[in-house]
Amino acid sequence: MVSGDFKTRNFALRTLLLSPGESIEVVTYPETCVVSVVATTAEGRQAEVGLVGVEGLVGIAAVFGENHSPIDCFTQVPGDALQLPVRSFTAAMESNADFRAVHLRYAHSFLIQVSHSALAYSAYNVVERLARWLLMTHDRSRTDDIVITHEFLSLMLGVRRAGVTTALQSIVRLGYISTHRGRVGILDRTGLEELAGDSYGTPEAAYRRAFTLSPGDATN
Repeated sequence: MVSGDFKTRNFALRTLLLSPGESIEVVTYPETCVVSVVATTAEGRQAEVGLVGVEGLVGIAAVFGENHSPIDCFTQVPGDALQLPVRSFTAAMESNADFRAVHLRYAHSFLIQVSHSALAYSAYNVVERLARWLLMTHDRSRTDDIVITHEFLSLMLGVRRAGVTTALQSIVRLGYISTHRGRVGILDRTGLEELAGDSYGTPEAAYRRAFTLSPGDATN
């Protein structure tokens, strides 16, 4: 039984779960933590390409039968997660059609998220990208109070810290967020959605659509 193979773990902020080239030993299902999926160049430059919370899993390569991670994955919000040994995960993928369909469905929705992250970098300004990131993190958090530093946001948005400061101040002036000592408070989610515009929403809609289907519908 797969359920008996799950172990609960608690992860501190910035715990590295996977790194490029590392063998995937476990698949991680966040419960209260939120995980950043980060692409890294050979020179060490990094940019966030995806977020994973309670809706998904870390180690998505295992869904496709791969046993090595091409990316960095680390916690941006500390909390609990369930971990399943990859051998148990692979066995369930091979033997349980519903388990396989659900995970393939999630993998598809995550690929849409990654593609829209790439679009956001090229088509939207820093303020719009920050609004998108705050909404995505808020979706996966159980609080309106997000613990985050300017340094970390700089990595997440692919901009200098000065650009992060300016973008945060712009949104604070609109009354949509508050900032205090490494924290961002969500005050007006509707305002953030309007500010993010089309940079936010398509992956979220794809996820909702995928998981309103019954498992058997995935192949129809």
